[in-house]
Amino acid sequence: MASIVRWYIFRKALAMTLAALVSLILLMVVSELFGKLTTFAEYDTGLPTILLYLAYSVPQMIHWILPFSVCLGILAAQAAFSRHSEIIAMQSCSVSLAQIYIPYLVVGLLATLLMASTSFYIYPSAQRQADRIENLHIKKTEVAGSFTLSGGRFKVGQDIYTVANLNITLGVMENITCYRFSSGRLVQVIRAESARWDGNVWLAQGMEVFDLSEVGISEARTATILPLDRKPEDLIMAETKTEVLPLPELRKYLQQLRADGVTSPATETLYHSRISFALAPFIIAVLVIPFGMRFPRAGGIARGISLGLVLGLSYWFLHSSMTGLGASGVIHPLIASWSANAAALILALFILIAKRRAVYG
Repeated sequence: MASIVRWYIFRKALAMTLAALVSLILLMVVSELFGKLTTFAEYDTGLPTILLYLAYSVPQMIHWILPFSVCLGILAAQAAFSRHSEIIAMQSCSVSLAQIYIPYLVVGLLATLLMASTSFYIYPSAQRQADRIENLHIKKTEVAGSFTLSGGRFKVGQDIYTVANLNITLGVMENITCYRFSSGRLVQVIRAESARWDGNVWLAQGMEVFDLSEVGISEARTATILPLDRKPEDLIMAETKTEVLPLPELRKYLQQLRADGVTSPATETLYHSRISFALAPFIIAVLVIPFGMRFPRAGGIARGISLGLVLGLSYWFLHSSMTGLGASGVIHPLIASWSANAAALILALFILIAKRRAVYG
């Protein structure tokens, strides 16, 4: 009997979760489409390009809405059971509360596995392609470039640039190397420690210029202006975007920064939060399970669903707030990334213990 009940609950909860996930994805796709309509029209984007861009954007949507889908799915399943007093019928057949909870936790674990694969690998790679389509095929950016594990790269005319770090907002580049070509032949190499956009030109620090000719390589000479006639916003394709790195590459990039003596709270917080947020579906499952289990005679199901949704959204808000503080260096990245999970688990365990007898109203 218990195994049949567990399978019945699992199927219902899984179906509701998948229905919530598909519905939210469709809602976000439509929202993204209408939000970008002006851009698509401005750049005369074809339908195949639009569909490809939206397809590559779906993994990012899954990354953000999967925990909420689990929340809605579990609460919807509990609402369906309570509508026909099935929970009471199960307990009258000696099915324990723990056996009723287990199928929901299994759904949360399965969602966590999907979340981990999406967050660690699929979403970053897909988002990189979505950004590439938006900049090259939709906005048709003149400067071709990319950000990889080794840094940013872009090409302007025949010149090829590599930068360790590029901040579009501040207009700053670090560890720059420029290879200048003429008629397909390398004629000059420029290296600079950093460069800052002053509104007209790129002012460089620690810049050296090497001229290459048929007779050899000239002695290094100094200069102060980088021969780059593009504004920071024109170099968006090469901007440092650690969120498009799969987790193994993000870990290597973080190790490279540490080896170079560079402290980046934002990157460290992103790395740890990528791992901690992957557990969100399971944590939210534990958090919302008790709230739909109230006997509906006293209005418990409506109150339970409302409180469950509030708790799920509160977890999201707390996680976002803490990671924001971690990225800005206010608190340690580890604390910022894991504090929401710790608080949610402690609260969930307390609620599960306190409400074991609440199913009877």
